[in-house]
Amino acid sequence: MKKVLLSFGVVLVCALWACDDRDDNLMAPNIRIQNLSNLNFAQVQVRNDSMVYENVPSGGFSDYLEYEVAYQQDALTVQTDSTFLNFQPDSLSDPLPLGLYTYQIYISEEGEIELVFKVD
Repeated sequence: MKKVLLSFGVVLVCALWACDDRDDNLMAPNIRIQNLSNLNFAQVQVRNDSMVYENVPSGGFSDYLEYEVAYQQDALTVQTDSTFLNFQPDSLSDPLPLGLYTYQIYISEEGEIELVFKVD
């Protein structure tokens, strides 16, 4: 019985030691896209092609991309199955610190992009 408990304890300690949060190894801000619209996003370009997210389904998330410099709102071009839509912020905020962030994108019935910034 002692060997079983010792073995279990060793496995548990190793598992806890090996755990690593995604935000523990960040070198720069990381942003992902959340598609809150009813349309599938074939492509989302941030800041004139410098960052490109592909195939973000309705209700889905993209992977995180690492930015050298990122802002709470940035210029976006969203390509859906049938159209291109643009978003231009009124102004840029201060650059974001290291962290995980999400641009939540909703496209209204009028075809306007609504962008909400979220800290993950």
